[in-house]
Amino acid sequence: MIKDFLIINCTGKNDSIALKIDNKFFFKKLQTNLFKNETLALDIFTFFKEKDAVINNKFSLIVNSGPGSFSGIRIAIAVAKGIQLVNKVKIYSYNYFLLNAAPYLKKAMKIISVQKTNNFYYYSESYFKDNCTFTVPQKINSDFLWKENSIIVAPQEIINDAIFNDISLKKIKIAEFNLKNIEILIKNNLMENKLIKPLYLS
Repeated sequence: MIKDFLIINCTGKNDSIALKIDNKFFFKKLQTNLFKNETLALDIFTFFKEKDAVINNKFSLIVNSGPGSFSGIRIAIAVAKGIQLVNKVKIYSYNYFLLNAAPYLKKAMKIISVQKTNNFYYYSESYFKDNCTFTVPQKINSDFLWKENSIIVAPQEIINDAIFNDISLKKIKIAEFNLKNIEILIKNNLMENKLIKPLYLS
């Protein structure tokens, strides 16, 4: 079970790091410019020092895999793997599709999480059987049909786009950026720990 952890969220939007240790949650916003490995590593080191936190082998690192700035995500993953190599910690990843959907998982309804990148729309949808799973993100094309009895979660900046014109506003939930929702993903076993790499949407 993931207990104490550091979150690295460097996708070019809401760039930040967060720390949960001894049941306390700390958040730090990062400058929204291009990252360098040394800068991010120094920010993390300073953050740990400020909070009197120590990394040990029971600690976990959690990285946002996207979608977003490919270079920013790659740097975040590289820094996380460097910390892993030195401190023998575990690395996990999440993405914005999961983070945005997290507050609605308890409803056990069909959730369609939508993101826009490179002028295209993508979605990932949930399935509930023994536990909750999400599909691999797929592009929304002209043949796509919104499913009945589903919750649609999307960022504020795209909810007025034409793609949602035929959908009742009651079905659309605005995705709010909240790194504390990582704990909901942990509880529902939605963290990826096998192949940590940037989420590439083509």
